[in-house]
Amino acid sequence: MNYDFNEDYQYDSCASRGICSVNPRTSSLQEVLVMYLKLTAYYALKLHENNKNDSDIKDIILDTISVLVSNPEFSETDFKALTGRFNEIIPRIIKEYEETCSEQNIIPECLKSVLKFTQETNIINSIRLGEKEFLNKVNSIPQEVRDLYKILFVLAKSMCINITDLESFGKNTDEAYITVLELLSSLNYEEQDIEKLKDFICKITKIDNNLMVELRSAQEERYGKQIQNEVSYTTVPGKAILVVGSNIRELENILEAVKDEDIDVYTHDEMMLANTFPKFAEYKNLKGQYGQGMTSCLLDFSTFPGPIVLTQHSLYNVEHLYRGRLYTTDFATSKGVIPIKNNDFSDVIQAAKSSKGFKTGKQCESVDIGFDFDSFINLISQKLSASNYKKIVVIGLGGYTLEQQAYFEKFLKQVPDDILVVSLSFCQEKENVICLNVCFDTFAIVKVAEGIKNNFALPLVLIFPECGRHTLSQIIYLLESNIQIYVGRCTPIILNPNLITTLSDVFGIKGLTSVKKDMEDIIK
Repeated sequence: MNYDFNEDYQYDSCASRGICSVNPRTSSLQEVLVMYLKLTAYYALKLHENNKNDSDIKDIILDTISVLVSNPEFSETDFKALTGRFNEIIPRIIKEYEETCSEQNIIPECLKSVLKFTQETNIINSIRLGEKEFLNKVNSIPQEVRDLYKILFVLAKSMCINITDLESFGKNTDEAYITVLELLSSLNYEEQDIEKLKDFICKITKIDNNLMVELRSAQEERYGKQIQNEVSYTTVPGKAILVVGSNIRELENILEAVKDEDIDVYTHDEMMLANTFPKFAEYKNLKGQYGQGMTSCLLDFSTFPGPIVLTQHSLYNVEHLYRGRLYTTDFATSKGVIPIKNNDFSDVIQAAKSSKGFKTGKQCESVDIGFDFDSFINLISQKLSASNYKKIVVIGLGGYTLEQQAYFEKFLKQVPDDILVVSLSFCQEKENVICLNVCFDTFAIVKVAEGIKNNFALPLVLIFPECGRHTLSQIIYLLESNIQIYVGRCTPIILNPNLITTLSDVFGIKGLTSVKKDMEDIIK
């Protein structure tokens, strides 16, 4: 039941199985949910302007965007559950807004909507409605404007992930939530001025970056300051649970639930980052990392001999090979995924006990992840003192596909000696290359870039080999620092090709092409 992660890193099931794409049915249903979101946000803002706030509205907005991040193939039951909550809340807040206007003797500014607020949602009619809404936008709104609004919605997802994660640490996010309402309400296409939309997008990315800083601070406050640490890929005999995603607060809940059980816990994908916080070393059940991440989830999940817990916002695909072994804390689930309610992991524990588990285990090479920021800045200073570098290039996180491996192997070989390279993923032993294994730490590239920009006067180039859930927000935020930015191939669920074109036209972001062409551009 094991495989050698060093041999199979090239297996990109994200591309080969369509895991990171959106099918037409799901796309149409997502379109309907966006219609509900922007209408709800509009009236929630109107009530907020009159000092009236409703926690139910916040819950449904965060729950729904969490579902849209996860990209499930909606079951009819879950889709009805989502729309049913909207159908209950929207008429109530519209009525409350109209009554407030009546009390103040002002004319209410109501939005027209084709949504029918009934308790029973017909999923076939919803698919048709989503298709119609998409076509209406295509026919009535210029392409570039539509793309900027799509970018805004990607930013809304990033913000809601950070808000949800921050709230799991007991932090107040009310101010950021109001910004999310403004963002969602803007999707009603009230503004079509390109420059104003661009300014609004830049404002959002600054707020989102602040949320990421607060989240890292909250994590270190609870789990200790991040350290460089060795992470094992070795599996040991015994029953096991695999924990997927990025919300380490949920990993803590699982470890607490199994600490008195003879069950091991392995992390997957971004959850590996937990190993850089000292607190998690106290959990003897936490054995290390399994598999290569979400792009290899088909192979990783099907070979893991126990239940798999998908924490909030996990991007996944439900394959018949492992249906029935997937559990999730998200509000809505795909068919074959079992919901976890109120942090009750008893079903997961029972499933682990009933599973085959690892019979013999397998010895694999460990890896060192994380870095000390102050030591890194000192190393940059030493490098700059010893050589006359003209520019610094930072390479962000990569997915280690064959295509990326080939590109960056060639890139690092050809980079001139007077350019200093800091690579967060791809490594090559050269005097002008500094290797940092930050692993899945998506915030690291911002910290590294700002550290270089604030301490050194050299021109800075950033390369994002691939796109994650926060990448777009980070790219636009860092553009404000006059940094030249390149972005590699993005999966359609994160960023479609049209948006790359708009990012290039509006923000000056460049896409990776060939090593020769990109290198010439970077050098000049």
